Amino acid sequence: MTALRSNQTRFIFGRAHMVLAILSLLLLCTSVNAQTKPPLVVVSIKPLHSIISHITDGVNQTLLLLTQQQSPHDFQLRPSQKRLINAADIFFYSSDNIESFVPALKATNKSLHFIELSRIPELHALPARTFHMHETHEDKHESIGANAIPNIDGHIWLSIDNAIIIANKVADVLTLRIPEYAKHYQHNLTILTKKLLKLKQQNQQLLSKFQTTPYLVYHDAYQYFEQENQLNNAHFITTNPEHAPGIKRIKTLRELIRVKNIQCIFYEPPNIPALLNTLTEDAQIKLAPLDPIGAQIPEGKTQYFQLMQQTATTLKECLSK
Repeated sequence: MTALRSNQTRFIFGRAHMVLAILSLLLLCTSVNAQTKPPLVVVSIKPLHSIISHITDGVNQTLLLLTQQQSPHDFQLRPSQKRLINAADIFFYSSDNIESFVPALKATNKSLHFIELSRIPELHALPARTFHMHETHEDKHESIGANAIPNIDGHIWLSIDNAIIIANKVADVLTLRIPEYAKHYQHNLTILTKKLLKLKQQNQQLLSKFQTTPYLVYHDAYQYFEQENQLNNAHFITTNPEHAPGIKRIKTLRELIRVKNIQCIFYEPPNIPALLNTLTEDAQIKLAPLDPIGAQIPEGKTQYFQLMQQTATTLKECLSK
C-alpha cells in the first residue's frame, strides 16, 4: 500500500513538472513571437511606398496612407487614416515640407516612430528654390548634407540615387527592429539596387540629347530629376502648385518663353492650369502632363519604376522636335 502511494505521488509530481515545463515553453514561445513580430509600417505617398515595399517584401505589412489621388500639401486626414497611423509602429515620409500634416501628428502621437527620409545624412539633398535663385542662376544643383539645409526640397524620390539611399536606410531601420530578418532585408535590397541602377542608366540614355533643351514645368518639383539627368535648361512657373504667380512673374515668364524659344510646358494632371492658356496664346507650344507623385499610377512595387519611366518618356516625347 505504501509503495502504491509512493508511485502515485511520483506520478503526480512528474505530471506536474511536465505541465509546468510545457507552460514555460509556451510562455517562452509567446514572448519570442511578441518580440520578433514584424512592425506595421505605414508610408505616406505612393513612390516611397513602392520603394519601401521592395525591402519589406515577404516580411512586413507595409501600408500606404494616401491611397487616392490626394496631394500631401495641406491634406486633412480622414478618421480611417488616423486609425491607420495610430496602429502603425513606423511611419516613413519625405519631409515636413511635402507632407505638411505630419508635424501635427508628431505632437499627438508620441509612441509612433516617425522617420523623415529627407533628413538621412547620406542623402543628396537640395534646398527648395525661389524665383530669385533660379533667375540669377544661384541654384547650382549642388547637393548638401541634409542636416545643413533648413528648407529641403522634399521631392527626394525623383533622384534614383536617392531612392537607393532611402532603401538602404529602410533596411537598416527594420534590421535594428528584427535582426533575425537581416539577411532577408539585405537580399531584397540587393535586388532592388540592381533594378534601380538599370532604370537610372535607361533614363539617362533616353534624355541624353536634351541636356541643353529649354522647357518649363508648372511646379518646381523636378530639380532632383534635372540634376540626375543633366537637364541644364529647365525652368519653372511656380514654387507652389497651390499658388498662382503674380503679374510680375507672368511678364518674366513670357519673356523667358520668347528669349529661350521654349516649345514645351509641363503641367500636373488632371487639369491644365488656366495660366498656361495665357502664357501660350499666339504661340505654338506643346503642353504635356507630368506628375511628380504618380497619383494616377496604381500603388505597389512597380509604381516607382512606372513613375520614373513615364517621366523620362513624357519629357523625351515632348522635347523631341
